[in-house]
Amino acid sequence: MSEPRHPNGQFPTTEWTLVARLKDEDAGVSGRALDELCTQYHFPLYCLIRSRGLNHHDAEDALHDFLAKLLRLQAFSEIEKEKGRLRTFLAKSLDRFLITRHHREKKREAREVSVHDTRFQLDPRLEQRYERETSSAGIAPDVLFDRQWCALLLQRVLARLEADYMANGKTELLTALKPVLMAGGSLRGHDTAMLAARLSMAEGALRTALNRLLKDYRKRLEHEVRQTVVSKDDVEAEIADLMCSLARKD
Repeated sequence: MSEPRHPNGQFPTTEWTLVARLKDEDAGVSGRALDELCTQYHFPLYCLIRSRGLNHHDAEDALHDFLAKLLRLQAFSEIEKEKGRLRTFLAKSLDRFLITRHHREKKREAREVSVHDTRFQLDPRLEQRYERETSSAGIAPDVLFDRQWCALLLQRVLARLEADYMANGKTELLTALKPVLMAGGSLRGHDTAMLAARLSMAEGALRTALNRLLKDYRKRLEHEVRQTVVSKDDVEAEIADLMCSLARKD
């Protein structure tokens, strides 16, 4: 099955999700989707492995082997069994893999895949990043994984929102309202008059622009989450779970 294209030659960005591409029978389609997964989510997976007690080098080896195994076994056809969410599927699959790996003494099967395959080349700065971003002791591994997953997802949402606003000549507006957006979207606690003056807008127009920004952000967020769940019905539940993971103290 070949990847469908829009008339302008671009790949669709709404229904043709990452999950759908990972499950595609065409090896080229699923392979490119795995490349994308490895790029986007290797750090949350690395964090989960490290939180299970492995040192940096063992964690790199385990992550390499885990991703290679997923590719070889075409495991993504089973994703519906884990609530239809890529995050849940990967976390549980990785846990099972680590348990099996711990008890095996034989040479790991994933070494059949060349270590020179670019999709499995990990960031050499992973260890420093892990130490820097996970300094809180005692955090539960599943919470750590969810927080890192959510943090990367929100980074992509903001980056794509910034690209949208730049393309529409609204970079100054987004720059001014970004602190409001990052603080939860309310103007309470912000100097509305100063913001309006900075943008040469009436305060009413500023509030209208903020409401539009919040809608744009929400739309981008839903789109990013939609890439990692099986159906649209799972989007709201996945967003709620991820927001809870950020709010949890343990």
